Order: sequence, then C-alpha cells, then structure tokens
Amino acid sequence: MSKAAFTISYDGPALRDGVMDVRDLAPALMALGQLFDAANQTLNPEAQIKLDVKATEIGSFQIALELTQTWTSQVLSFFASPEVSGATNLLGWVLGLGAPGGLVWLVKKLAGKAPDKVEKLGDSTIRLTIGSESFTMPTELLRLYQELSVRTALQKLIEEPLSKEGIDRFAVMQQKTVVVEVGKDEREYFVKPSLPDDILLDEVRRSAFSIISLAFKEDNKWRLYDGNTQISATIEDSDFLQRVDANQISFAKGDILICEVRVVQRRTIDGLKTDYVVQKVVEHRAAARQLPLKFD
Repeated sequence: MSKAAFTISYDGPALRDGVMDVRDLAPALMALGQLFDAANQTLNPEAQIKLDVKATEIGSFQIALELTQTWTSQVLSFFASPEVSGATNLLGWVLGLGAPGGLVWLVKKLAGKAPDKVEKLGDSTIRLTIGSESFTMPTELLRLYQELSVRTALQKLIEEPLSKEGIDRFAVMQQKTVVVEVGKDEREYFVKPSLPDDILLDEVRRSAFSIISLAFKEDNKWRLYDGNTQISATIEDSDFLQRVDANQISFAKGDILICEVRVVQRRTIDGLKTDYVVQKVVEHRAAARQLPLKFD
C-alpha cells in the first residue's frame, strides 16, 4: 500500500469568504476521483486506488486529500518494487507532484495544440518537441495525455469550474507549496479533444414514410415513421420543398411519402449516431379516401 497527500485549491472573488457552491464543488471532486480512477486504470489496472477528503481550510477554497493505492499480493509477487507505480508516482504523472512536469503541466505547455514531434527514446522514455523546446518524459505521461477518459475528467476538474463567474484559478499544492496552477485564461486548454467520427455505414435506400410532423423553417427536420421507427430527417429535395411552400402540395393524416433516403451511421465519442437525409421525394401518396371495391 502506498499513500500520498496533496491539496487542491480554487480561488477567485466568489470564494474569498471560503465558501463554494456545492453545485460547483461536488462535480469537481467527483471529477478528481474519476481522473485518478482513469489514470490508474491506464497505467496500473491491477491496483486499486481510493481518494479521501481529509479537511478544508478557509482562504479561497482549499481541499486536502489523500490518495491510497493498494496492490494485491498476487500482483506484488511480480514486482520487485511496486512503489515505482505507487500513489506518489501517480500524483507525479497526473498533477506534477514530486517531479517536474505532469499531465496538467503538459496540457498547459501544449496550449491546445498537438506537439510538433514525438520521439521514442526507449521502452519508458519519449522526447516531445514543442516549437524550439524539447522535453524528455516518461511514456506514462503521453499515455495519460492520449487517454480520453483521463482528459474528460481533467476537463470537469479544471475547465468547467474555471468557466464559472468568480472562480479564476485552480492550483495543486503539497506542504503549502503551489506545484501547478491554472488561470481562467488557460482553461480552454483543458477542454477534452474531439475525435473524428468513424463512419460505419453510408448508403442510399428507398423507403416509405408516414408524416408525424413537418418543419417549414430552414434546417429544421421532419419527423417521419417507417412503420417501425420514428426518425428525424433533413429534407434536401429543393423541388419538393418549393412545391410545399407554394401550397401546391397539401398533407393529410395517412399520407405516405416514398423517398430516397441517405442513411449515415457513425461512431462518435458519445456513442452510435444515425443521420437521415431525404435526397428525393419520389412519390406523395394521399391517404385513401374511399373503400376499394371489386367489380365482377
């Protein structure tokens, strides 16, 4: 078991009396726990960690915490010195405590940009070039920088609180010494990076739809029903839309549209997304007005 203590601080005009809105504090503390969970899972999936709040202190808003990392006996037998990946080193990689650098420092240094060059120096070391400066750092730090779950938690911990009025500064301290700090003007660097969507399917198909609701404003989507699923579709058939605008086409309950529809399915950060675009309305079938009769 290894432990490491540290303090985080939020500062600004809104916090001068040592009071912080629980709606700002609670998500930040949850994000801090998520940050270390994600970082530990990335670097030490065999270990368990626990983050405890120890005390609060008046003056801005300071929170003292203790990080505990526990290794199972089975895992310990494979490591001559498991403390190498212990709580202290985890704090160093994430927040820069106990060693120069750290994830927060790296995000600030890159200022929202990609590094100019990344060189692998060995199994455990890389060299990062930013402009005319080069830095040697452990590969673990780059892994944390690239891990989306880590960056998502880091945004919740730093960028979101600093976006609130009256909260101007985030700092990490150890033994009352500021190790790293982030100002409001730097908060945008901590917005999690966006990833390009992964296109899984892109095809045009012919389908029949009943109309649930129409949208006559530009860029609004029509709600359609294919007999099984409701969809929201963008209508790109300009000739059809012009005739609708000119009242040359009217709709009634039970009408059917036969359409050529482009269906695009993509994997995004938030999960699977499907877009529907009606490229052409092939036929508008009015609802039946009379019962069909068969004559001999």
